[in-house]
Amino acid sequence: MKLRPPVPAEGEGAMLDVLVDMTALNTPSRERGIGRYVKGLCRALAERPDATGLSLSGLVRHRGPVSGALDPSLQFAGDPKIVVSTLQYQRHKMERRFFLGGLARRTGARLLHLPDPPGTPIDMRVPRIVTCLDLIPLVLAADYLAPVPGARALQWARDFARYRTARRVIAISDATRKDLLRHLGIAPERVDVVHLGVDHDRFSAVEVDGERELLRARLGFDAPFLLCLGASDKRKNLPLLVRAYGRSGVAADVKLVFAGPISASQRQRLEEATARSGVVGRVHILGYIEDALLVALFRHCLAYVFPSSYEGFGLPILEAMACGAPTLTSTLSALGEVAGDAALTLPALNEELLGAGIARIVSDTALRVSLRERGLEHVKTFTWARCAEQTLACYARALEEGSS
Repeated sequence: MKLRPPVPAEGEGAMLDVLVDMTALNTPSRERGIGRYVKGLCRALAERPDATGLSLSGLVRHRGPVSGALDPSLQFAGDPKIVVSTLQYQRHKMERRFFLGGLARRTGARLLHLPDPPGTPIDMRVPRIVTCLDLIPLVLAADYLAPVPGARALQWARDFARYRTARRVIAISDATRKDLLRHLGIAPERVDVVHLGVDHDRFSAVEVDGERELLRARLGFDAPFLLCLGASDKRKNLPLLVRAYGRSGVAADVKLVFAGPISASQRQRLEEATARSGVVGRVHILGYIEDALLVALFRHCLAYVFPSSYEGFGLPILEAMACGAPTLTSTLSALGEVAGDAALTLPALNEELLGAGIARIVSDTALRVSLRERGLEHVKTFTWARCAEQTLACYARALEEGSS
């Protein structure tokens, strides 16, 4: 692809080929899947071969002058002075809509990549690529939108404007691509599927000295356990997992551990499900956990259970596999696509099927050994380097389309 030479733009910045929005790292998303995506992708883009010929830079804030807003190294990890909260994130999204587009224009960028779609800028003068992580509020409107007339229509209009105005759309799974086509009518040729990667330095099966002691101290027990990691959204089916665990008959020998940002109301529902299922004292709710403990939990759990009914990708499955955890999940949405044949998968989620799956993965040692080996091999193909390579190809297509 022949790139035009840099020229000034509005007298404030030199021409860039691609500006990658990294401002999600200034929000609560920095510790979630979006944050891992932005950091993993940008660090891999920074290590791209010089032969690509593309000039890239990261955008580290969404408003203000160009000076100090760019990070050509793509190593930005978030502004530590910003105190992140739910209220701060809502303000961030609103300000993005009004200010980010103008700032991107002043940088001279030929293309703006938005890895985090919420708060898509109103100013559309810079052509954009938008990553679609999922369409959860639209697809699961009954569970995720306010029960008021027109709520789904408004969400559809937001998503329509967000993705239909983009020059190209990156979908993080084929399942998400199908949702874009089905629910928003995006032209198939404008959507590229680019799978996420795994940080193999951080998530590995190599045990670290002292982590068993750390885990034992944090858990307060040294018994075999099943692990479920994630938030308390309805689609995560955490109460269903408790009921299935009680039904499985394994509770006497194996505990169930929940880790992640579980709300007070969800904790209450889990405790109620625990009492009704007769497994009081066998279910442990850790809540938020630090990074070192997260990897230790993956490495030392008997199995990782991920009973979600809808995911745009399902990165925790791969992170668990990379740590050697035998994994049980479903084939719903993108999960079957991501897990492949390296997990024990269920065609549907109900108490009986999930309970039987739990009983099988706990009782069958040979199966767990096989799943561990298959998982470690399967996850090797999911790298941020591959994600970056395919993303660069998307940038090149978008720039070529703009110059034709």
